[in-house]
Amino acid sequence: AIALNKVAAQFLSNNPHTVLIPVVQAIVGIIWVLIWCLSATFLLSQVPADYTPTTAYATYAEAYGTTDTPGACNDKWPQGQVWKDTSCEVEGDVTKCYKCYPPRYIFDVRFAISFFVFLW
Repeated sequence: AIALNKVAAQFLSNNPHTVLIPVVQAIVGIIWVLIWCLSATFLLSQVPADYTPTTAYATYAEAYGTTDTPGACNDKWPQGQVWKDTSCEVEGDVTKCYKCYPPRYIFDVRFAISFFVFLW
């Protein structure tokens, strides 16, 4: 064991730059994780335009739903929300003011591929 330590000490004294290899690998690994996190947050925030309906609804219950039935805006996960527009649409004698806005994020195939690339 002493002879092995002696050889290792001689190698490090002749090649001191080899001590920097783990440091460089750690820095490259940290940069890789930061780039992936930036990419993942971008992919998560890309909600497709057709994910939530763009039509207006007459009542809040029709758009958001009730306690036992989901509405048009939150029928899938992650759920969108409802907002009341100030410029309502009028169809006949029905005023439709409630509209859907999409969720802030969505998990899809692109994120799954990115996650497996990260683990690779």
